[in-house]
Amino acid sequence: MTNFLLIAIFVSLAGLVVLIIYLIDRVRKIEAHASHSAGAGIVKAGTTDARFNGFGGQHLWEAMVAGGGNSAEVAEMQRLYAPVLQRHIEELFEEGVLDGRQGVRVLPAPIRLIKTSGGQVASWLPSAESGEIYAIGEARSVCVPGDISALRSRLNAVAQNLFAKANIQPAPQVGAHLLPDSTATALGAGGEPQSAADHSEPPPLLEAPGRDQSEMPRLTASETVVEVIKAN
Repeated sequence: MTNFLLIAIFVSLAGLVVLIIYLIDRVRKIEAHASHSAGAGIVKAGTTDARFNGFGGQHLWEAMVAGGGNSAEVAEMQRLYAPVLQRHIEELFEEGVLDGRQGVRVLPAPIRLIKTSGGQVASWLPSAESGEIYAIGEARSVCVPGDISALRSRLNAVAQNLFAKANIQPAPQVGAHLLPDSTATALGAGGEPQSAADHSEPPPLLEAPGRDQSEMPRLTASETVVEVIKAN
């Protein structure tokens, strides 16, 4: 009888342990699902521009990549997305430049909120391209003027690749204004290059108007004595 009770207790404890393990695993799955759903909700809530019909984050990018023919709706969406994509690229580059100057390296998040005339859009870019743009910004913070051309080519190549994937053509030359040629010329106040004439010496001072000293009559010694006596 005692053995039977011990066996029953042991079986009950074993069953209880299995139940606890199952419940713990179930709770973890529920938490993971809830976290994923909350993240998706945040991305959707991040897009407040009604013109994007609630699209945001990776879903917006995938919609652009998928295209959808030559429908007017897709064409309008691409027209609205083009400046969002360009601004996303610009901000990634600027972030890389700033971090490079401060000596820190923080890889950018894949999602960035981009402001638009209608609110904001949760923009997402693939990690490979976003990391490359950030790295170009870092390189810009420490490069010499002779390296600007190569960095500009790299940035334009990445930007053109992203615009091509999003079925948006032609792609803007992003590097043209983010990495301009360093050939600025010193300008004067009127916006023209300063010349040597601007630094010439001022003309000599003019003599006070009056009679020429050579034309004034000269006094003899006796006339000078008389003039002195008269003055006294």
